[in-house]
Amino acid sequence: MSRRHRGRKPNIAGEDPAQSGGAPSPEGERARDWDLQRIQSEYGLSRAMVRKYFPKPRQVNRRNRAGQPRSFLVWTRAQVEEGLAAGPVSEFLEEERRRAQEQKSLREIRELLSQYSPDHYIDYGQHLYRQFVLHVGPTNSGKTFDAIQYLKGHTPGTYLGPLRLLALEMFDKLNDAGVPCSMLTGEESIPVDGARVVSSTIELCDFRTHFRCAVIDEAQLIADKSRGAAWLKAICMVNADVVHICMAPEALHYIESLVKNFSSDYEVVWHHRLAPLRYGGVCRGYQDLRPEDALICFSRKSVLSTAALLEKEGFRASVIYGALPPAARRHEVQKFLDGETNIVVATDAIGLGISLPIKRIVFAETEKFDGVQFRQINTAELNQIAGRAGRYGLNEYGEVLGWGANAQLVELSLGQKARDIRFACLAFPREVLDSDYPLRLLLKAWQTMAAERRSGFIREDVGEALTLLAALRDLPERESRRELVYDLITCPVDVRNPELVRYWASCARAILRGRRVPEPNFGDWDLAACELQYKAYDVRHQLMRRIGVPYDCRAQREAICQRIAELMREDKEQYIRRCKYCGKELPVGSLFNVCDACYRRGSEK
Repeated sequence: MSRRHRGRKPNIAGEDPAQSGGAPSPEGERARDWDLQRIQSEYGLSRAMVRKYFPKPRQVNRRNRAGQPRSFLVWTRAQVEEGLAAGPVSEFLEEERRRAQEQKSLREIRELLSQYSPDHYIDYGQHLYRQFVLHVGPTNSGKTFDAIQYLKGHTPGTYLGPLRLLALEMFDKLNDAGVPCSMLTGEESIPVDGARVVSSTIELCDFRTHFRCAVIDEAQLIADKSRGAAWLKAICMVNADVVHICMAPEALHYIESLVKNFSSDYEVVWHHRLAPLRYGGVCRGYQDLRPEDALICFSRKSVLSTAALLEKEGFRASVIYGALPPAARRHEVQKFLDGETNIVVATDAIGLGISLPIKRIVFAETEKFDGVQFRQINTAELNQIAGRAGRYGLNEYGEVLGWGANAQLVELSLGQKARDIRFACLAFPREVLDSDYPLRLLLKAWQTMAAERRSGFIREDVGEALTLLAALRDLPERESRRELVYDLITCPVDVRNPELVRYWASCARAILRGRRVPEPNFGDWDLAACELQYKAYDVRHQLMRRIGVPYDCRAQREAICQRIAELMREDKEQYIRRCKYCGKELPVGSLFNVCDACYRRGSEK
């Protein structure tokens, strides 16, 4: 090696080695200088960062490409190295290197994940000989009734539904009919001696047991991005001689094409409503309401406020909404059945799993928050809810009305065919948990791919799992316990409630550190606290079940439900929504927290 190369400083990225040695010359001097443009292109630093953290440059005069004289600020190589070593700059460059490495890993993970498709479910199903019966029809057309009638005479069997309420309804019906049935949901297990049937939520489908009959309910949910994978797996893999699949008409084309992949016989049974639906016009106000009506709102606040306004008008209201514990919902339903109340105010929770003798459905609202944005309900959602109007044997027909301006959407959508389902949801593949990539990157790559639609399927939304994993960011990831971490972060949790997420995180940390899982302590002084306490018990129960530790909190949850019943009996006027400026009562169906008069005054200013 020649003397001029000995002891030379490390070459800076992008610098031509030939320009660093040799006899000094004006060109050589300029080559060793770094101007702002070169620093920015090499390292991606902003002008402000260079001027703030780099040593003071010197000014030189050069000609630009057009040959015109111009002044430039330049830094020597030593000054550039000194600037790059500054703390904020060094941290920025390290973060950029980390991002580049992460992007490289994400590309590799996407390539790995792209290998997974529904093919392995379908391949499994091709080795099972089964007969399929596809029950197709709108709400209240007797689909599930006919399937359950077959199940009663062909045990052992299983019922698989989307909600605990549906599983509980079938549990009660089968036992009342003299068919011993156990119940299994994420919230609880009710064993029955001599049971030949299991009624469960679909996520808890038993794939190891052979059944004579399996009933899969509400199969149109196969396209749901959060839960649809459970329906895909059940249809492909449940081990039963005869599988009855109940669905809305928009799901038939897809599920029929799915069943054709199996070496199985199938038949399609169409069901029609025995109590037809008709549009009932515009509901102009309280004077148009009648006993046995159900008003539909799309938030807990709207339901409670509307119920309070109705009780001021002399009605007695039962309320049903998603955050209400199942036992409390059942109590509200029973009050209506017993005549203690004469009208129902509910969210779209009434659309699944709740059978009530309702003659008319009145849409007080038609806009809902879907977890991302406020939007109008679609045709399928509207008709699913509207289908609860009219009960065969009690009513000749069911009526559906709109409240005020909502009537037009109701009239246009009622009875219209929903868009056919073209996709099924594919679950995140647990097999990739054995890879060397961090769990966060595996989930992140899958979530970015979830927006892509391939022929015939979409990917499960793991956004909630990513949110829960981020809540454990202070806990180092233990690759040896990755399966456990994944089980914990896929526990059903309302991630929109920060208090519940914090409670979940405290429980998950305790499990991962081998400590005692804390009991919830959110109180019971009002409805919101009771609902949160109930959800927290549910979270604790789910987590304990996932680690195989028995935990019975039925007594605590029953006490909460009794407290909710007490609060429901009290005066509901405290829940009435009022204008945030003048305090005036807001009318039924109001989407805003400001009355019209205050809004106009604000617009005129």
